[in-house]
Amino acid sequence: MRYGAEHKQRTRRRIVEAGARRFRESGYRAAGVDQVMKDAGLTAGGFYAHFSSKEALLAETLGLSLEEVRSQLLGGLEGLEGVEWLQAVVRRYLSRAHRDQPGAGCPLPTLGSEIAREGEEPRLALQSYLQQIVAELAPRTPAAPGLDPEDRVLATAALFAGALMLARAVPDEVLSDRILRVARRLALPETAEPHTLTP
Repeated sequence: MRYGAEHKQRTRRRIVEAGARRFRESGYRAAGVDQVMKDAGLTAGGFYAHFSSKEALLAETLGLSLEEVRSQLLGGLEGLEGVEWLQAVVRRYLSRAHRDQPGAGCPLPTLGSEIAREGEEPRLALQSYLQQIVAELAPRTPAAPGLDPEDRVLATAALFAGALMLARAVPDEVLSDRILRVARRLALPETAEPHTLTP
C-alpha cells in the first residue's frame, strides 16, 4: 500500500519527536535507532525511508527542540521587559522541573558534549540552534557590564547549559539545588535572587 506525502510527513515528524525525547533522555550514543522507532510506534526497518543516518536525525531534532524550548521559556512572558523578563527566563530554565525532565528540555546540557564529537551536520545544527536563541533573546535582554545583549545571551546560555548539566549529574539533591540557585544569582547580578528554589 502506497502512502501519500502527507502521511510520510506525519511519520517523519513522529520519528523526530521520538528522537528528540530519546536523545535528551538517554544521550545520543546510548539511544539506538531501534529504540527511537519503537518510541515512535514504528518498526525499525522504516527509519531509512526518512533519514540517511542517525546523525541526520540528530541534526533535525534540534530544530524541534528549539520550538519546544521557545514555548517553555518564553510562553506567557509577552508583557515583561528588561531585567524582569530575563529573571522569568532564568527561573524557568534553571528550575527543578527542567532539571528533572531532560527529555522535555533544552538539548544543550544533555547533547552539547556529544555533538562536539559528531560530524559536521549535527554540529552545524547546534550552531544554528544557538544562533537562533541569540537572535530571539538578545532584543529583549538588557546589556550587562562589559557585555552587549548578544554577548550576554551567549554567556547566559553557556552558564545555563553547564549549570543544568552539573545539577543533573550530582546525586546530592541539596548540592544540585545549590548549583541551580547560585547559577541564577550569577545570571542576574542586578537582582538579589531569592535563596529558595521553587520548581
